[in-house]
Amino acid sequence: MTEQAFDEREIKQVVRRRYAGAIARPAGACCGPAEAVPVQIGGSCCAPTPAAARPGTMAESAGYDEAELARLPADAVEHSFGCGNPLAFAGVRPGQVVLDIGSGAGIDCLIAAERVGPAGRVIGLDMTPEMIERARQNVREAGIGTIEFRLGEAETMPVEDGSVDWVISNCVINLSPDKPAVFREIARVLRPGGRISISDIVAGELPEALRRSRDAWAGCLAGAIDEAEYLAGLTAAGLSAVRAASRLVYEESQLAGLFTSSCCGIGESAEDVGVLAAAAAGKIWSARFEGVKPFPPSTASAVVVEAANSTDAPSILALLREGGLPADVEPILGDLLVARHRGEAVGCIGMEVYGTDALFRSLAVTAAYRGLGLAHRLYEGLATRARARGVRRAYLLTQTVEPLAARWGFARIDRAATPAAIRSTTEFAGACCQSAVAMARDLG
Repeated sequence: MTEQAFDEREIKQVVRRRYAGAIARPAGACCGPAEAVPVQIGGSCCAPTPAAARPGTMAESAGYDEAELARLPADAVEHSFGCGNPLAFAGVRPGQVVLDIGSGAGIDCLIAAERVGPAGRVIGLDMTPEMIERARQNVREAGIGTIEFRLGEAETMPVEDGSVDWVISNCVINLSPDKPAVFREIARVLRPGGRISISDIVAGELPEALRRSRDAWAGCLAGAIDEAEYLAGLTAAGLSAVRAASRLVYEESQLAGLFTSSCCGIGESAEDVGVLAAAAAGKIWSARFEGVKPFPPSTASAVVVEAANSTDAPSILALLREGGLPADVEPILGDLLVARHRGEAVGCIGMEVYGTDALFRSLAVTAAYRGLGLAHRLYEGLATRARARGVRRAYLLTQTVEPLAARWGFARIDRAATPAAIRSTTEFAGACCQSAVAMARDLG
């Protein structure tokens, strides 16, 4: 493979030609090998463990459900060039607006349209005219009127500021020669509280021959950046709670197949492909990235803290799941407070009262509202309520908010020093939080 110098415009031209050609012939998953090794990220008994995409073949190798695919036009499935299913774990709701960057033949737009329903809207963005036309054909075949496709580039998207609830993308951003610009555009078009679910190829240190190859750029490889750089780029653009929720790591045999596929081929001899696949084994994987656009500080004045009501239960359970907290709220239904914005519960806290002692628990604020001081307001509201109930001493367990609780006047204590009633609660007795720090403070 010879060294080649090329600029951003040339990269885009190469990518357009590759995908225009790919749409003209049958193809499988562009950057998803037939099988992959799933690796789950993070997680513990006190935090949710996201599921990795399910391995399989063709579009199924990217994590799509067979029944889901059966409802779609065959052409959209056949020409799925993704490396994951960005909608597999996304909480897209009816009535929302979804933007798909690099929408290709439309598979993810069609799935998103099912999620948002007739009251929602889906925008597909692609820079290849042939892809736009094929996607429109597939949408006409499906008879869905809530999807529109726009010709444009990810670095300068023809989408209004703050107009979408979800940005999804499937093995596309790695193709951009200016990823910081793409990340900034994502943050620009999202509404406050809007979220991302992006599947993409990432890579560690790769052979220089791959980084210099036009074919490898068009094949989702040369432009792939390190996962840490990807996360840092999204964060720098203004998104928060950014994380890689799951990975599929590609082994040598899988990379050899990937390097010779019609879409991701790197134009090398079988011998060279074998050498490069061996050198890149374990250094290339697909990851699914999540994140949220936070609300501005001025939003805090519009949030009220008040007693929860019966209709808040689903929102509270969702908040607790998001925070990886126990969801057994029945013992504290009468002592739950919520932070509410525009009628929606965006934070919560509660307590279990045992005479003059209370266990403060279930403190959660959804990611888009963090940094607005809501956790402190929830705590102060609960402390006031506790004093009115005759509580003189508050206890809590934490693995994450010890510095915050210390600022509120809590101090570490020995777990054995807590009252017996507190030690017998689900939080103290459960195996989940045996490693959590016990803290206490007098309420005066």
